[in-house]
Amino acid sequence: MSTRYNDSTINRPWGERPVDAPLVPIDIHGFTQQLMQEKAWQENDRNAITVFKTDNLTVVVSALHKDAEMKPGNVEGTGVMTLQILDGSVRFNANNESIELGRGQMVALHEHIPYTATALEETVCLITMAK
Repeated sequence: MSTRYNDSTINRPWGERPVDAPLVPIDIHGFTQQLMQEKAWQENDRNAITVFKTDNLTVVVSALHKDAEMKPGNVEGTGVMTLQILDGSVRFNANNESIELGRGQMVALHEHIPYTATALEETVCLITMAK
């Protein structure tokens, strides 16, 4: 297995960090601090960073300002996912159900199901998507 690195972007030009390797350490607290110091957090309703990505699994740390809404663009391309609240709270709507999730709570969702998650306050979450 070869190691894959993230690509530099305008928002994160400083270079490479492994996103796929035999062992990828993930400092959630460190990534959260990084997200909240970036210009994107100051100027937008959210900021996120992919911390692991392979053919079948993606893990993202996301920070949301109050009222920011997450939803898939194309549910046909979505796989099984989990949303775990690390800090804050969201209202999660899917399959004609609505639940409120707070710190330490998590929801799992099967593939191809439309959903929305709206931050009820400043929120940090961990999103895991499998295909």
